[in-house]
Amino acid sequence: MSRHERERFLAGRRVAVLVTIAPDGQPVPTPIWYVYRDGAFYFRTADTSAKLANVRSNPRVSICVQDERPPYRAVTAHGPASIEPELPWLARGIPRRYLGAIGAFAYNRVSQARVERGAEVTIVVRPDRVTTIDYTPETPFIGRAWLTLKRILPPWL
Repeated sequence: MSRHERERFLAGRRVAVLVTIAPDGQPVPTPIWYVYRDGAFYFRTADTSAKLANVRSNPRVSICVQDERPPYRAVTAHGPASIEPELPWLARGIPRRYLGAIGAFAYNRVSQARVERGAEVTIVVRPDRVTTIDYTPETPFIGRAWLTLKRILPPWL
């Protein structure tokens, strides 16, 4: 993907998989909501989460954001993570990004206390290496048309 295509892809409403390293050296993949802004990934997490403990002991992380529908596309990023205090714009923006205005309002009123237990912090990753895959160019027009139609047809077709 070109830089513009990558930026557009990361602006979409996809879930990232943040991979941290546990103290025993094992990779720990975690699906997580994110915001990508100015070349950095921003994640919110509880200050008691395992992923935060992992970042504190080893800041090297990787991130994968993918489109699970064919033709497949993905962005994988690697780099150091930093821990920052909770960012108010992120606390407001993440629920709205994934749930929309009405869903975010309901989340903040009803679910937030159940989902977010305790204080929140921000994990910021400014990647030093990014790779992409995009199988769209290799997929013929008729194939892309069928895949688009398949999204609205019953699954057994």
